[in-house]
Amino acid sequence: MGVRVIEGRQLLQILVMFMIVQFAGLFLAALMFNGATYQQVSSTQVASAPSTALFLIVYIIAVTVVMILLMKFYIGVYRLFEGFVIFVASAIVFSILLSELTSATVTMFGSAVPVAFVAAGVLGIALVVAKNMKPWLRNATAILASIGVGVALGSDFGFIVALVLMALLAVYDFIAVFITKHMITLADAVQKQNLAFMVDVREVEAVPKGSLSAAELSQYNRELTAFKKAGGKMQEIRQKGMKNMVPMVASVGLGTGDLAVPLMVAIAAYKVFLSFTLSMFVIFGAVIGLLLTMFILRRYKRALPAIPPLLFGIGIGIALYALVYGVL
Repeated sequence: MGVRVIEGRQLLQILVMFMIVQFAGLFLAALMFNGATYQQVSSTQVASAPSTALFLIVYIIAVTVVMILLMKFYIGVYRLFEGFVIFVASAIVFSILLSELTSATVTMFGSAVPVAFVAAGVLGIALVVAKNMKPWLRNATAILASIGVGVALGSDFGFIVALVLMALLAVYDFIAVFITKHMITLADAVQKQNLAFMVDVREVEAVPKGSLSAAELSQYNRELTAFKKAGGKMQEIRQKGMKNMVPMVASVGLGTGDLAVPLMVAIAAYKVFLSFTLSMFVIFGAVIGLLLTMFILRRYKRALPAIPPLLFGIGIGIALYALVYGVL
């Protein structure tokens, strides 16, 4: 999560988008497992051992390293990776929804293929094209992709494995933001390329020039030409006679991983008893974690890893569930 200046309405928008991902993803999972028994659901899990989470985190780190190295030679690799993720993740969402509408099949390459899968693939490709033609679709596309990734992981992972993976991701997120800082580099590249790997809200706000830090003032001076071209906020400041006030970009963003990982845990929790109860406690805890992150953002105004506080909040939610029901 990155930030320069934060307004309450921006944080509310981020919270709304976060909630959309959690509840929409949980709804899709309920459609997938509707009418299934616990044994049937368990048999579909491909990751039931905690060691699987360790393997996946190593895989994520390896992919990140490769992406950073490739970025030095060809920045377009991010665009290719974005297209792949959008296509696969959105196709998962579309196929679940369309499977509820039709069970018809078509013959392709000598085999019967569900119409829902074919249509989902076409819609996935259309979304990739639309997002590249209409940059303002980034947030909506990132939300859809986050839902698809969260549903895919939550469907395949057992509850304990999902928690272990989130704990490992929390450690990785902390290191990547505060120690190696390569996550900040990636976030900057995502914003500059307008990639659907995060949702963000941006506005231009008038702030006292004397309140800016040296780094913020330097950033403002670099962007001054762009502000003058935009005209709107600069003109408003002049008209209102707001002396010593300058326009600054107010932005706050949340990565798609920060959206998808809590959903993964919520869906894995749903499969424990095929009930929404534990999932609701998980989502409630995730919201607590997000609010905690927002509070820290408003206070310190710097890039933060969101997964650690999200995990902390989910831990609170699970503890409350255990306290109320006496068993997990």
